[in-house]
Amino acid sequence: MSLFSKPKTVLWPKEGSLEIYLDSQDNNLFSFETDLWQEQSDDSLRNLATFFHQNKINEVYVLLSDAYVSTKTFIYDSVVTSLNPNEVVTLAKDSVDFKIAPDSVTFDLEADNNRTLVRTRIFNQEKLNILLNNIQKLSLKIINFETVSSAAAKLYSNFDSGQYFFFYPINNHDHVAILANKGNVYLTSIIKKTLPELKKLLNHSQAYFGNKDPKQYFPGENYNEAEICQRFNKATNLPLPVLSFFISKAPSAAIIKPTMENNTINSAPTNRNLLPIIAVFIITAAAASVIVWFILNQNNKNAEINNPTGEALPTLMPTSIPSPSPTLAEVNKNLKIQVLNATDINGQAATLKSELTKLGFTDVATGNSADKVTSNEIRLKAALSSASAYFKQNVPAFATAEITELKSTSSYDAVFIIGADLGAATTTTSSPSATPTLTR
Repeated sequence: MSLFSKPKTVLWPKEGSLEIYLDSQDNNLFSFETDLWQEQSDDSLRNLATFFHQNKINEVYVLLSDAYVSTKTFIYDSVVTSLNPNEVVTLAKDSVDFKIAPDSVTFDLEADNNRTLVRTRIFNQEKLNILLNNIQKLSLKIINFETVSSAAAKLYSNFDSGQYFFFYPINNHDHVAILANKGNVYLTSIIKKTLPELKKLLNHSQAYFGNKDPKQYFPGENYNEAEICQRFNKATNLPLPVLSFFISKAPSAAIIKPTMENNTINSAPTNRNLLPIIAVFIITAAAASVIVWFILNQNNKNAEINNPTGEALPTLMPTSIPSPSPTLAEVNKNLKIQVLNATDINGQAATLKSELTKLGFTDVATGNSADKVTSNEIRLKAALSSASAYFKQNVPAFATAEITELKSTSSYDAVFIIGADLGAATTTTSSPSATPTLTR
């Protein structure tokens, strides 16, 4: 980053929340309880607009949910150089649960021996229009769109440019399964923890590439987000899809509004008989769930897993819960913890993270809180309410902290909100290149 330049900003709109990432080592994550996938009024966006205005952010990159931009690949029984979009719609119409039209589908044709791979991206235009309208209300210029799957695959192509299945967690319940080859995505599916059906998913790799046993990458088993961030000298709390925007080999503009002119496909009519080897398919919730089961169980065993998405929302208004009976029982050091600074004192989140690390916790993310609080607070999931005694005993600054309940859907197990001076050294060392510090 050049001297005095502003850090890149990535918006990750999720259902019920918005995460904002900055290309900086500290104070690089902000969470808001604003759903840009739902229609928002100017009034409901006022606080968010003020945040962007105060921090002089007017250009952003945007991550799109794979639930609203689905990638499917079909096989055409001969080599073709053009295809009518209506034929692609016919192939794809049963593979998604939303209405599609020719102007909401883009595709690439890849000749392969005596056949053609039709790599198709299917847009939920209704949802995308809502997102674009909300971003326009915020007076933000969009530099580029990428799906979570495309950004993750392009980032990981720095390490593996071959064929593989990549499983990326997008919340506590869902993973996106990504079939990639040479950094391009051929298949995406949102999968859940259900009955095992791994073979159905792996068969697609065999049909596309003749590969019966593609490599499979699982979070915490054979890839670790924090370690990958370190290789690029970036903050270790960045999710891989976000990191892809911040490295020199940035994602290309592969995802843009489907109705834009430069997405127009050669639509010369054709009467060819479509005989796709891969029929229009829907990967059900049962598909590949054995992998999800394995992934979710790994999260409890591997202390190196770094939570990428972080859906703990500091702007939530949690309901107070009764303080549990004090117990000094040891707690699981694999807990996913988020530390948010709600004060104007720089470095407090890093100070508390250091204390938690000394206690043995390995998965601690930091950021600034969008909540305005004046006292320290610990938010715990209901199943971990007994851990409050441990934290009060071992984290002196939170000995009298209020204990509130964290939503069960949060990606974090515990969230520390710093509302008062910790009373410790909070001076941070800045690099010679000046990076703007976000004001609250």
